[in-house]
Amino acid sequence: MIYSGCIDMEQSSYNKLKSAWDSLPGRTREYCDQIARTTGGSYAILDGCIDMETQAASNQQGFKF
Repeated sequence: MIYSGCIDMEQSSYNKLKSAWDSLPGRTREYCDQIARTTGGSYAILDGCIDMETQAASNQQGFKF
């Protein structure tokens, strides 16, 4: 049951990334790929990293006095 859940999560992340990969900034792809490989090569980790990096890039806040 746990194994099947992991496989489903990995497959879902792979499917999501497969269609969006080429449209992601190269720097984000390289950074997140390195993170995912360091943790064992998980598409779920790669997907999470991409999501966080994309959110961080769109939520840049300026300094307020």
